[in-house]
Amino acid sequence: MRDPDAAIEFAPAHVLRHTREPLPADHFLRSALAARWVGDGRLVPFELRDDRTVVAERLPFVTHPYEWSDAQLFEAARLTLQLQQEAVAGGYDLKDASAWNIVFAGTRPVFCDLMSFEPLADRRWWAAGQFARHFLLPLVLAHRRGLPSGATFKAWRDGVPPEVARDLLGPTRFLTRYWPLMAEGRSEPAVALDAVARDGQRPAERIAAFRNRLHATLEWMLQGARPRPPAGAGWQNYEADRTHYGDASLDAKRQLVAQWLRQTAPSWVADLGCNTGEFSRLALAAGAQVVAIDADHDSIQRLFLATPDDARLHPLVAPLDDLTGGRGWAGEEHPGLAQRAEGRFDVVLMLALIHHLAIAAAVPLPQVAALAARWSRRWLIVEFIGEEDPQLRLLCGQRRREPADFGIEAQRQAFVQAGFVVEHEQALPACERTLVLLSLA
Repeated sequence: MRDPDAAIEFAPAHVLRHTREPLPADHFLRSALAARWVGDGRLVPFELRDDRTVVAERLPFVTHPYEWSDAQLFEAARLTLQLQQEAVAGGYDLKDASAWNIVFAGTRPVFCDLMSFEPLADRRWWAAGQFARHFLLPLVLAHRRGLPSGATFKAWRDGVPPEVARDLLGPTRFLTRYWPLMAEGRSEPAVALDAVARDGQRPAERIAAFRNRLHATLEWMLQGARPRPPAGAGWQNYEADRTHYGDASLDAKRQLVAQWLRQTAPSWVADLGCNTGEFSRLALAAGAQVVAIDADHDSIQRLFLATPDDARLHPLVAPLDDLTGGRGWAGEEHPGLAQRAEGRFDVVLMLALIHHLAIAAAVPLPQVAALAARWSRRWLIVEFIGEEDPQLRLLCGQRRREPADFGIEAQRQAFVQAGFVVEHEQALPACERTLVLLSLA
């Protein structure tokens, strides 16, 4: 949308770029390097329809930097640096190093801004400051201050301002390798990294030698901010620690969900409150593309790291009770999750979730059901929880609510009133939980 070299048009399956000038014969998009990157899956597939029209494949589901785990941002940074190093070797330069230029094809990062490459002509990498704001500084704050990198993109679309990182890290920044990125009196971190740059062209070998040293420095910085393994807090150990299920009830739940997924044969599944993806994997096994959503950062990070290069799994961090709206110009440049999910999924999974939304987050049951109805094209697999369930009673006790207000019949009626029809219903053995398959009337 903001491409200064082309007007962008979005079609259902493609993105068209209408360039302002005809593409010259030596343009990057005509190069063997661009073709190689498309071939190895690091650049979005495209074709040149004519000298002024570039047609690219539109990925079926796109996540945004504010929805990524730290590990996803780290992989996006690695890809950006890899492409920049190879571009320099090929005589090109990456003029934009924005996290928004990376999309994930499932769990594999792909560069999507096709017009971001220009002939290599200067020692200074002008995008180094943007790389620091979008990748290095968010990862450093996540690593050293526990601030999830996605949260920084909710606050600053253009990445972390150096002065903010300086204030958050304080004097301890001087004990790290990152202090040049936050040097006071500098308008751009790139100035500190490229203090000896001069204006004008340099011989190609001198430019490449300088860029190689710069790349090595940025790679060293990036590796120092590699996300740490989850510390054990949060929900990422839920599958091992859930004492409110016995083996029989868990086995029955897995078998029934798998059976209904085979029966409905979905192309797209949304697993809401997916945790570390136990049931997302069942949906993948059924042949579906799966959007796995959880508010817990470490759960999504663990799922992402456990399923590298999976084109059908789309993990993202999002609190369902507080979804971020569209970002960018007019709120439409990067549509919010609610916009992307509307009527998108053949099956929506809401397993062990309703009580967290209705009680812990105080979302009325009819609104929980309405969300499922908006996102589902046809099917919903939901777990109803009885009023004697220990987890439900615990949440009610913590929030001074009455368990009787959230019983199975109240849950059933909320979904029926939202337009669902109960197709199958089965109580799980030895627990106060019932699995239900519903369809939209």
